[in-house]
Formats: sequence, structure tokens, C-alpha cells
Amino acid sequence: MDKINCDVLVVGAGPAGSSAARACAKEGLKTVFVDKRKEIGVPALCAEGIGSYLFSYLPKNIVIPKEQLIWKIDGIRFCCEDKIIDRTGRYWKGYSVDRTKFDKWVAGLAVQKGAQLFRDTELIDFVQDKNKEVKKAIMKNQGNILEVHPKIVIGADGVWSKVSKLMGLYKEEKGAIASIYSLEMENLNLEKPHLEQIFFSDLFDGYGYIFPKSKTRANIGVGCFTTEEKTKQYFNEFLELPIIKKQVKDGQIIIEKSKKAVFGDITKTKIFNNVILSGDAANHNLKPFVEGILPSIISGRLAGKYAKKRIEGEKVTNEQYQRKYEKMMHPHLHYSKDVEKKIIKWNNENNENRHLLFLGISSGLFDVEKLDKYEKMNYTKLKSQFNFQKIKYFFRLIENVKKSL
Repeated sequence: MDKINCDVLVVGAGPAGSSAARACAKEGLKTVFVDKRKEIGVPALCAEGIGSYLFSYLPKNIVIPKEQLIWKIDGIRFCCEDKIIDRTGRYWKGYSVDRTKFDKWVAGLAVQKGAQLFRDTELIDFVQDKNKEVKKAIMKNQGNILEVHPKIVIGADGVWSKVSKLMGLYKEEKGAIASIYSLEMENLNLEKPHLEQIFFSDLFDGYGYIFPKSKTRANIGVGCFTTEEKTKQYFNEFLELPIIKKQVKDGQIIIEKSKKAVFGDITKTKIFNNVILSGDAANHNLKPFVEGILPSIISGRLAGKYAKKRIEGEKVTNEQYQRKYEKMMHPHLHYSKDVEKKIIKWNNENNENRHLLFLGISSGLFDVEKLDKYEKMNYTKLKSQFNFQKIKYFFRLIENVKKSL
């Protein structure tokens, strides 16, 4: 049985875990990061879109290489019934990335700083002391048992976080997990290849999407708050919508990318003793579209800094960690949390107008702080709002970003 002593053990080598490992190694901490996949970034279960508005939030010494930005996105087209709303410009722009290559790049940054990466390595169990601090992690490494003795554990292992579960922290709130059925397809006839497309319908309780990766290639999916089987059924119905069918009728499937996604809290506790959660395991993504790639890099760096503080003997609390992340992501996280609560509420209550409400907040037409007014409207009156509403709340909020930092 192999044994390793280290300062920090990071579980998960996605964007959050690799960013955390890089931050720890950069601080001179002996860092081990592990991933249960044999190849980093594979499979790439992701729509693969990033918003360029978040570039300025990244650590100053992390610059995404141009070759990672494989397709330019000029904005988002929102579609619901007979309504089509195009949003372009600064806060709607972004890029598509190839997560297989992107994740390898982020992991490579950690290795360059001295972090030791173990692939095909799965966390099995923790050995804790009487104060519930992790003293030993039992790992299965390529069929062999590996013991890691860390001072700090960073859990960046996603929606079903084993770290969180072993620590007894995993307490999923109702509506916190979304089911996504997704295919990457080629030979498409995309109507707007430089716009992401988001579709809302009363057929399902979430949204459908087309995220282009080229003129003829895209990730296409449906995200819902229901079972995997139902989500797949909704996806097949989604493909039959005329606006979708004409774009995908000659499409060829490359790979399925279905997954579960964190939409609400799966734990209220992000720091417990010598364990720190990051990325999706800490619900550190942005709603309404669960944008997690760049927020995970930001979250991972913060987790690394708090690991250093803890090792140096500084008392760090769950509240401090959360407040710091909120401050770093202001005002986007504030907006995200408001949206998250409303959407979970509409779905739990089975609100018959949720698709219109979802359209209003995601497209920036409805002021989240005044949603109570829209929630009380009947279908006809609510739909009429899209004939005269102006963009207001979203941009008023976002324009204060620089002033608030």
C-alpha cells in the first residue's frame, strides 16, 4: 500500500479542482490532486459555453489562450412560443470551448506549479479523528490502494460530491438537482451560428438549448427538474419543434453528453473543519443557465487561498468563505441567487406560467426584485408584458460591477 503525506489533497481535476491545486502549489504547499477519470476532460459532459464578461474575474495570471476559444458567440437568442428576443453586446458575448482540451489545459497549469496529479484514482473513504478532521484518505488508484495523509482536503468533485457525503454534509434541497439530456451533433443547419439559442416551453419545466461550436456543429440539449427518462422524452419532443427541426434534420450525433447539474444548494456548509468545498460541490455556478466553467476556476483559487490560511493556523469559517466568494463574484452571484430561488419555487409549485417567467428573468426583461408582480398575473396579461418591456434590471445591476469591486 502506497502512502503519501501532503499539505493539501484536492479531489476532482475539473476546472475547480485544478484551479485549487494550482493555487495551493503556487503558495508552496505540497499538493496532490486526483480524478477518477482515466483521462482529464473525458467525457466532456457540458454545453461548453463561457461568458466573456467573467474574464476580468479570473486570477490575474490566468489568461485563456486563443486556441482554447474555439468559436465566438455574439449573444443569446431567447425563444418562447411566438416570442423571439435577441440579446447581443458586452454581457451576452462569449465563446465555446472544447472541455476535453480546456480541462487538460487547467490541470496542466497546476502541474506546472508543482501539484502532483493522479488519474484513475477514486476516493473510497476518510479516516477522521474524534473532532471529525480528516487524517487519512483511502483512494483506489488504478486498482491499488493509496493512502493520502493531508492537512487539508478540497472537495471539487461535483454534483454527487463524495467528499461532501463522507463528511455528512450532503443535504440536497428540493429542486437542487437538474437532469440534462444532451447530444453534440454535426452537419447542422444552424440559423444563427454565432448566437446561443435558449428555448422555453410549457412542454417541460426547464429549457432547451443549442450552443454552437461551429457553423454546423453544436451541443443540443434539454435541462429539466425531473427524471432522466422524462428529460430524454422532453428532448425528443424538443427536436420535433419546427424551429428546432429545420436546424437538426440532417444532424449526425457525435456523442451523448447527458448529466446531472447543480441548480440549488446540495449542502449549506462549504467549510467544515479541514475540508473545503469548491465548484459545483459548493453550488458555485451562475444561474439561470448553470454557468460553471469560469466560476469554478475562480472558486478553486479561493479554496486554495483558504487552505493556505488554515494550514498557517488562521481560523477560517464557512461564513467567511461564502462572503468572500460573494464579494469576488459581485453582483453576478447576487443576481444568480435571486433567480435560483425563484425558479426552484416555480417548479416546486408547478406554476403554469413558469416558462414565461423564466423567459422574462433570463433575457433581462423582468426586474427580479419585482417578480412578485409578474407571478400574480394570468397567462394573457403576463404574455403581453413582452410587447413593451424594456431591458432594465439586468443591465442596471451589471453596470455597477467595476464600481463594486
